[in-house]
Amino acid sequence: MNCPACRTDLRELPTPEGVTIDFCGACRGSWFDRGELLYVVKRPSALQPMLERPLVGGAASPLPCPRCNTPMERGGVGSLQAVIDRCATCGGIWLASGVRTRLDQISAPVGAAAAAPVSAASSAARGSAFGAPRSATPSLPRPPSGTPRPLPRLPDLGLRSVMVLGALYGMTFVATVLAVAYVRLGLDVAILFATILITAQYFLSPLLLDLFLTWMQSMEWVPREELPPRLVAFMEKICRARRIPFPRVGIIDDGNPNAFTYGHYPANARLVLTGGLMEILDEDELEAVVAHEMGHIAHWDFIVMTLAALVPVLLYGIYRALGGGGQRKSRAPVQIMVAVYLMYVVSEYLILLLARAREYYADRFSGAATRQPNALASALVKIAYGLAAAKPEEAATKSDSRLRAISALGIFDPRAALSLAAASARPAGVAPQDIVGAMQWDLWNPWAGFYELGSTHPLAAKRIMALGQLAERLGQEPSIRFDRRPPERYWDEFFFDIMVTALPFALPFAALGLMLPAMALVGGLGPFWGVHALGIALAGYGVGALIRTVWSYRAGEFPPSTVATLLSAVKVSGVRSIPVRLEGRIIGRGIPGLVYSEDLVLRDDTGFIFLDYRQPFRLLELWFGLARAGDLIGCEVTATGWYRRAPTPFLELRTLEIGGDVRTCWVRAAKLAAGALALVAGMVLALA
Repeated sequence: MNCPACRTDLRELPTPEGVTIDFCGACRGSWFDRGELLYVVKRPSALQPMLERPLVGGAASPLPCPRCNTPMERGGVGSLQAVIDRCATCGGIWLASGVRTRLDQISAPVGAAAAAPVSAASSAARGSAFGAPRSATPSLPRPPSGTPRPLPRLPDLGLRSVMVLGALYGMTFVATVLAVAYVRLGLDVAILFATILITAQYFLSPLLLDLFLTWMQSMEWVPREELPPRLVAFMEKICRARRIPFPRVGIIDDGNPNAFTYGHYPANARLVLTGGLMEILDEDELEAVVAHEMGHIAHWDFIVMTLAALVPVLLYGIYRALGGGGQRKSRAPVQIMVAVYLMYVVSEYLILLLARAREYYADRFSGAATRQPNALASALVKIAYGLAAAKPEEAATKSDSRLRAISALGIFDPRAALSLAAASARPAGVAPQDIVGAMQWDLWNPWAGFYELGSTHPLAAKRIMALGQLAERLGQEPSIRFDRRPPERYWDEFFFDIMVTALPFALPFAALGLMLPAMALVGGLGPFWGVHALGIALAGYGVGALIRTVWSYRAGEFPPSTVATLLSAVKVSGVRSIPVRLEGRIIGRGIPGLVYSEDLVLRDDTGFIFLDYRQPFRLLELWFGLARAGDLIGCEVTATGWYRRAPTPFLELRTLEIGGDVRTCWVRAAKLAAGALALVAGMVLALA
């Protein structure tokens, strides 16, 4: 991206706040994408209303937008003596040298490093919080360096599967022996029970999933001759090479991009795609995703994972039989129950470890089958991060060809699909800095590693980097390179978030530890000390719940932003949120095709994001999903709420405005009321 004033390359400077500004070292101007300026100032609530109003003395600017190359508008900001250039298309703002100083009259920047742009030399010399300046396009390929780096070896898939399954069923055997010893359960009965459970799950699960997807998610089975010819030829080539039958293909009519496979064994495998996936991916990317799913089929992944997933069920059942869950019907010591429960927990994480390993193998299978690892990396960017964009003419062409191939099924309305493609169009396509910005959270935030432990899939950024290594091995340049350095460590925010999360449970113990000894010293505990202790604990819980709610659901202004800008934020988690307002179109449900899914997917001109619709009572969510959510698909909306990442980015809704109709979520109010009620009730009991 070039400076609009002097046409030199803009340098990217990541800020401690987690956003990246683009700075010109020649003229010292700065570019902020929509909403970014409000993240690096101290009083965004004071500056935001001024930025939302028309510019004072607004006129055509001589400078083009560096983001979308369209003419900008120049004018003053409120009563401040500050002239800015603003793009009406993308909402970005260009500040010439010295303008930020005048903006400081109302909104002081956070930290000296963010207050004034710095040159590359001074940044390197001082070791500024921004880190070393980076190129404006850090994800573009670098010149070949000669011999490609060797491809890191993955552990043998068969060996790892055998080892994990052996460990899982070894723990199951030990737990079964303990159950036989302490519950007086015959060994033959235990083995028979396990065999019946394994067999039933293996044979019934795919059949039940067929019914569920067809009835509840509007899936249609597509004959091979009605699929795009190029895709069919590609799949047939893989089937011949791996000696597996052509899978049964289903399509779910939903704009949310997704793909998955299931079945009993490769000969009767099912491969399911959503309409949204076929719309946002080009032909190479679609083939790469299909090859990834066929890699799961060729590796017998759904069979291995079915066998593995049974172990936690058996272990938990044995734990319950030994007296876990408050039922003491056996003579098993507590230590035995704890050991079996720990086996159950370990088995869950072993399964997740195995699942993540098989995802890497499926990625490598796709790269080898297509000889284009970059195509799968590009698809992951669109699916995992929601950075889906295409040039209008390309979107129209690819949508038309695919829709002709499946129009006879009545799955899509071709005109609606074309309008969907147009809604995702962005003149410059997906910006490289947006991709790298979205990867920052995966690679820098400690929460990413924490969430990955409980996930069946590796973090998207790690998969993209692994695909880049495969591309180098094949003599290709990776389409995406991540070469940024974190401006700071984020462990302090991580531990603070954990502390806030634990407050409702930690404060009751802290309050009891302080108050009960004090009461005993002053006048004794008295006959009602149990009631007083309950009141103290309840009051402590109420205080902790109120603090956590206020922290997690920040009130005040909800500044406008874009999906791409939010994805670049690093200081965000499931606990730490960013209040924000987004405008865009609803393209589908959170769970593709699920008729009662209350969650939605919003797309703006930079990407798409999940909208999490929550209410204090599940029945209200179910009613919204059944009666309202379907009518919103295709509508232009304004969504306000709290942006979170855990690890999937999503917006927890506060309000959803469709024209003059406003839907409000009351979770924040309900949590505040519950915390206040616990505090009052605790104080009453403590003082009784």
